[in-house]
Amino acid sequence: MAPGTRVIAGADTGWWFEDAVPGVVIRHAHGRTLDDSEHVWLAWVTHNVSDVHGDRHAAAQGAFGEPLVLGALTAAIVIGLAEPAVPPPSVAAATRATGWRSIRLTGPVVAGDTLVAESRIEVVREGPRADVGLVTRTITGLDQTGRVVAVVDEVDRPVARRPARIGAP
Repeated sequence: MAPGTRVIAGADTGWWFEDAVPGVVIRHAHGRTLDDSEHVWLAWVTHNVSDVHGDRHAAAQGAFGEPLVLGALTAAIVIGLAEPAVPPPSVAAATRATGWRSIRLTGPVVAGDTLVAESRIEVVREGPRADVGLVTRTITGLDQTGRVVAVVDEVDRPVARRPARIGAP
């Protein structure tokens, strides 16, 4: 593990505001393997009829030699893998994501690839309420070989503080 990178203890349930330290990279606990059906389904349901996503034969003739996973699905999975912990219901509404400054797709993803995510914490600051802080971070999505496939910049994400009943790592 690279210096400054850490896996948060108990991260099966996500991470809390107290885990966000500027300069630290949080390696999120889970990965996600994409299969053939989900990317084809999303491409068609969103009316993205490009053969590069939904036609295996046509895509085989193209630059990548097989269908590519829709970029929107890649971004959604990477963002989902990096989600903070789910707070108590009384705090949940105050911690919803408010958007991203940028989403860059930096490499192709195909069915069978497994994605993982890391968050480099840039800035932490007090939030709008005592039980919520704000985190600015860069989320990096990597495939099973460690190749970067997506980079998401998120600014002032509201993140819940660890409830007293949940022990610190």
